[in-house]
Amino acid sequence: MQPNREFWSDRAVCVLGGTGFLGYHLVRQLRDRGARVRILGLPPSENHPLRNEPGFDLRYGDILHPDKVRDAVAAQSVVFNLAGVVSATAKDPKKFHEIHLHAIRNAIAAADPAARIVHTSSVTVIGASRRPEVLNEDSPFTLERVRIDYVHAKRAAEKEALAAASSRDVVVVNPGYLIGPDDPDLSIMGWFCDRFWRGKVPFVGPGGLNLVDVRDVATGHMLAAERGQTGRRYVLGGENRTQQELLHLLAEAAGWRPRRLPRVPGWFLYSIAGIEELLGKLGRKRPFPSFADARVGLYYWYYSSERAAKELGFTARPLQETLADTFAWHQTHGLPTLHGWRRRWFRPPATELLGRVGRGA
Repeated sequence: MQPNREFWSDRAVCVLGGTGFLGYHLVRQLRDRGARVRILGLPPSENHPLRNEPGFDLRYGDILHPDKVRDAVAAQSVVFNLAGVVSATAKDPKKFHEIHLHAIRNAIAAADPAARIVHTSSVTVIGASRRPEVLNEDSPFTLERVRIDYVHAKRAAEKEALAAASSRDVVVVNPGYLIGPDDPDLSIMGWFCDRFWRGKVPFVGPGGLNLVDVRDVATGHMLAAERGQTGRRYVLGGENRTQQELLHLLAEAAGWRPRRLPRVPGWFLYSIAGIEELLGKLGRKRPFPSFADARVGLYYWYYSSERAAKELGFTARPLQETLADTFAWHQTHGLPTLHGWRRRWFRPPATELLGRVGRGA
């Protein structure tokens, strides 16, 4: 189902965190359906297309500043709260939690009492399993003792949003792991895809992920605003795939024929993470996998979107289509030609080098 154009036409809408990956796709869909879109977010990169796109009231500011939030949400009929840090771990977990908690608190406190607030949570707050079990919005949370800062911060913020729904019009959405094109500042999964297509991810852990197109999740947010029940949460997910299956699909999207893409055991993943963490402390770039990545990689983050399908009309396109579009976008934004052992291992098409030389690569 597509959003109702009549519902959005000339509607005043504010997107908090609208300069992020999901936010960018959401604000474009809102604008294209006639909404009057106001954005509050941190400044994106200098070459981000949002800086030059027409049709937005774009404001830069921190969600933690109540006055900025108050000005942004004033007289807005719908408020989307997408603000927050997306990372598996944090140098300062207390600060990490505060950012997510204050984001929703400030949004609720500042929004018009009659406004509908759509809070963006995550499927990860529902939990995960060490076996390929498909969870839903009613599944019991079982990760209290697992140290993944992002999960606990998002869970605390979601509890705040649902508690407010007793007196305010609040709906919660729980997106899966987002993948898609038009990702100029590289989201978490965008960064992972980019690393793989640079030949830097030759193996993965034993778990799995729920993978969904960012464009479909943006649509799902609009459907939740139109049709969602107050105080209810909705999984906006796509396909459940093992991490090994994801690597094979990424290779397929690029036309590669890798020799092997092994799934390694947890102890091996933790060993590599230990080395990467040490190198990171010595001044290298972000460790990958980190200990947090290793913890995530042990679990199956599998979910059902049946509730969103029935109550919102939410659907997600096939993952292969998403990955084809994502690779095409990354290919036009700086993917290098593979050389040396990476070229021998991943075996890209023989036409790759000629094609990129022809484009001036």
